[in-house]
Amino acid sequence: MHRSGSRSPDVVIVGGGVIGCACAWELARNGVRTVVLERSVPGAEASSAAAGLLGAHIESEEPGPMAELCRKSAGRYPSFARRLKEETEIDVEYRRCGILSVAFRHEALAALQREYAWQIRAGFRVEKRDAAALLRAEPGLGRKLAGGLCFEDDARVDPRRLLTALHLAAAKRGVGFQSGTYVRRVLAGEGTARGVELEDGSRLLAGHVVIAAGSWTTLIDGLDMPERSVIPARGQIIELQAETKLRHVVFGPHCYLVPRDDGRVLVGSTLEFVGYKKQVTAAAAHRLLGAAIRLVPALGGATLSGHWSNFRPYTPDRLPLLGATSVPRTLLATGHFRTGILLAPITAEIIGALVRGKRPPLSLEPFEPRRRRTGREN
Repeated sequence: MHRSGSRSPDVVIVGGGVIGCACAWELARNGVRTVVLERSVPGAEASSAAAGLLGAHIESEEPGPMAELCRKSAGRYPSFARRLKEETEIDVEYRRCGILSVAFRHEALAALQREYAWQIRAGFRVEKRDAAALLRAEPGLGRKLAGGLCFEDDARVDPRRLLTALHLAAAKRGVGFQSGTYVRRVLAGEGTARGVELEDGSRLLAGHVVIAAGSWTTLIDGLDMPERSVIPARGQIIELQAETKLRHVVFGPHCYLVPRDDGRVLVGSTLEFVGYKKQVTAAAAHRLLGAAIRLVPALGGATLSGHWSNFRPYTPDRLPLLGATSVPRTLLATGHFRTGILLAPITAEIIGALVRGKRPPLSLEPFEPRRRRTGREN
């Protein structure tokens, strides 16, 4: 590990999840010497616990900068996944399977169609599907459907394979990784970042500091951020091993289903503001499984093969924090909430451009870390 007295890296990244590793890979590909510091092991937190939705359309609640950010990042995923496979021989299971969003009641269907009418007007590929069409697409769905929508361009990926590939690709290009490293604060001198101070009092000097610490961002001193700029939002997921094979990701009332190539089906997810309590609760498992079985009745015979929870970095306005802080040469790449996997390619490109003094691929004004943030926990 580079410390004071050794040759300092150009960039130190705090956080070794998908965002941190994607930024490290992008920087290394452009010749920037980078070290990644991770409090546990790379990907042990939200990244490896994610469901892997690449739902640029399903995650866009209204027209605006977030929808455009999601759309741009989704468009980069085919080449992003292809380059990772070329460098690591790991298939991250990028699959443009499409997402079905379904309703069982006509009132719910009307609300669903109103919610996404703006996407149709904007020229996004969103198709209305009646119950018969949905059942042709997914024969395992419950028979009492009212109808739904199909987002053909949305996709999925396996987050654990993605994280492994990003970590390996970055390491092969010379990125240094240090696990079990707690960062106490960002070091500043003469009005600019100088590196970070670790829990044991040692220092790691660097030309730039990138904070990709997710839900732990505000625990790092020296960032001049309000305490609740980023807070943990717990999500619980149930994993099933099912004989029923799903072709699409399926969103229904109170749950979504994400298939894997090997027959697993992930059932997600909750949204809970409980601090840093990482646990799976009986009540949440009951609700998720009940909703999943209503959506695909054959899942009632599936084997419960896993369950977990973790924390998604939530911001009050649900927009990520991307770009410069009040401390020069300190950049944030955090607060992605449910879209960290989806936004990894575009976030890496943004951070890579800013570190190298280049123009980012889109305006960062809406995601400015020093913006006035409004919103509520719900």
